Amino acid sequence: MSFVRIVYYSALAGGWGAFVGWLVAEILFFRSGVEEGAVQAAAVGALVGAGISLGLSVVAGLANGSVIEIIRRALPAVVAGGFGGAVGSLVGNLLDKMLGRAPGWMVVGLGIGIVEGLYDRSASKLRNGLIGGALGGLLGGLLFDAIQKGVVHGSGMSSRAAGFVVLGIAIGALIGLVQVVLKDAWLTVLDGYRPGRQLILSRQVTALGRGDHLPLPFLGPMNAGIESEHVRIVRQAGGAFVLEDNQTKLGTRLNNNPVTHPTPLKDGDVIKFGTNFVRFNERRRDKGQEPITPAFQGQVRSAPPPPV
Repeated sequence: MSFVRIVYYSALAGGWGAFVGWLVAEILFFRSGVEEGAVQAAAVGALVGAGISLGLSVVAGLANGSVIEIIRRALPAVVAGGFGGAVGSLVGNLLDKMLGRAPGWMVVGLGIGIVEGLYDRSASKLRNGLIGGALGGLLGGLLFDAIQKGVVHGSGMSSRAAGFVVLGIAIGALIGLVQVVLKDAWLTVLDGYRPGRQLILSRQVTALGRGDHLPLPFLGPMNAGIESEHVRIVRQAGGAFVLEDNQTKLGTRLNNNPVTHPTPLKDGDVIKFGTNFVRFNERRRDKGQEPITPAFQGQVRSAPPPPV
């Protein structure tokens, strides 16, 4: 999935998730005449938070096209989103008269933002999720208050629906956007199985191959000869990335050179395994380093001379 689509689908999933959560809350509480109070506020927040978080977990699972991955992410997403929604709604209910509900919706965004980072055990994804969730919750909360207090005309059921949907869109869009903007390194499929897909390298070890459990799988009959985990990209302690072939029969090539041992990756390097070409990019850590010309499509970077 490309980065533009990640932001778009995150916003869409957040909006629909909030709508479903609101709809359930509307049936259980608002239309049934249940007396308003802290318990109702916590329950409504839990339903909306769980709906938004579940929607974003579906987007994360779709990134690798695996139904199993979506199912695995669903439970922690619902639990974290529901808990964050309940706590945030209580905070917003307490601060409503002084500061409005925006601080409470920030807490909801924080609860939703931690899900993907905890699931992937990625510190950078956790950090970006917290930032995006907080910003999205704040923005969505301000718009939610505006809708509820009549700045945008609406009342009753319609204003609640609009407010929650706007909240979900804001949280989803900002979480996706911050993940993309603050990425350190990423991959882009240039040719082979489904070109145009992109993956942020947020894990310490990222494997590429035909395994459907991988975040960027290479499926189809054209990839029958590659291994389930064909090649690995390992992040070193200093932040550099190293490419390793998993002792495969077909082998792996980096800029048309065979990979026989762990090889450092540089911005613009192209990895080839089977019929697939994948470009590696990273933010330049050294400002004095010259940009590297991509080796794809016949442009081969010559190897440095051996040390004397």
